[in-house]
Amino acid sequence: MQTAEKRETIPPVSAATNPLSAWLFFRRNLSRTAPVALVIVLSVVLIGTVVTIIRSIDLTVLTVYGYNRYFLVAVPRNGNQIAPQAEMTIRAEPLAKQIYRISVCFTNIHTIFGKFPFVLFGLTQEEMPKMLRLTRMRLVQGRLPREGEAACALSIGIARNRNLKIGDVVLAPNIEDSFAPVPVKLVGLLDGENWFAVISKEFVQKNYFPPLEEIVVAAPAPEQQPELDRRLDKALDKRLVRLFTFGQLVRELRSSLRNLYLIMNIVIAIVVLVIAIMMGMLSNIFFMQRLPEFALLAAMGYTRGMLLWRVVRETALLVAIGWTVGVLLSMGILWGLYWWVFEPRGMLLQPMDWQAYQYTVPVPIAVLAFAAMSVGPRLLAMDPVLVIERKV
Repeated sequence: MQTAEKRETIPPVSAATNPLSAWLFFRRNLSRTAPVALVIVLSVVLIGTVVTIIRSIDLTVLTVYGYNRYFLVAVPRNGNQIAPQAEMTIRAEPLAKQIYRISVCFTNIHTIFGKFPFVLFGLTQEEMPKMLRLTRMRLVQGRLPREGEAACALSIGIARNRNLKIGDVVLAPNIEDSFAPVPVKLVGLLDGENWFAVISKEFVQKNYFPPLEEIVVAAPAPEQQPELDRRLDKALDKRLVRLFTFGQLVRELRSSLRNLYLIMNIVIAIVVLVIAIMMGMLSNIFFMQRLPEFALLAAMGYTRGMLLWRVVRETALLVAIGWTVGVLLSMGILWGLYWWVFEPRGMLLQPMDWQAYQYTVPVPIAVLAFAAMSVGPRLLAMDPVLVIERKV
């Protein structure tokens, strides 16, 4: 065994011939390292794609109902109109800048988790442009419905989701999940940061029973809307009116998805644990196959710490390559799904969801830790003389 002073006399070597280079093992043993890297790649792809698709549920709900950021909806509970005392409370609120009396009907949209109801806001001719400005929407094709007309204007996303074009029927007596007593045609397409739909209020009140009337309340600015939601939620009698706010939507969404995310986290933990144990076992097997190499390096004066650091760097390089390729492959698969499956059906998916890829980070960390814990003790206990004399 050489001393530290003697080790300092070892002449420097180039990176290409350095026996401790992490690349050396890869270049000479591609048949061993490639399958191991492939396992890491596949585990990252599995976790990245599944988590991104599951998180698209959040994206879908918050996009489809994103208009609720700009106003709250007050729905009567014991009648077809908001009780006078409740309406007085709403109108007396200083932050209530825009107030509209609306009537609504519903259609269904297709999502990754099945059909979902979507609201068509029944408005007057004067209110439609104001509501479009309030919700950051604009008319990009066709026109808005006329007073009393059996027609509607929808977001481009809804039209693509339902495979509709201008002139097609959106609601009809024979469409079970999008009912209307008479056919309602699509006359206009909207575009903007949310999904939104408008229909004539007069048409809704004449053709739907009972003719409910609800109230939309908007704050002077979107950043003041949560404060307005909180004040009215505290002031209004819940026996008379029910409020639908964006904060409530987020809370209910998180609550309903809590168990799904719990199951997802358990599955990810099991996958990471299995991959880490398997990689630790493979690292141990590879180490035993390379035992003469490590013994020779130890006999040449390289310390156990230097050799262990080499193993750590080799494993780190392996998992870094595997993780990077896995993330890139996941993005490629998700972009393919987005363009060929989700986008044509008007469904939402975010291939560049970095929060989803954060779930793959435990894979390289766990693999590196298990490999180091598996090889480290055996390397530290190795006797190079016995190995070279083939007594081990």
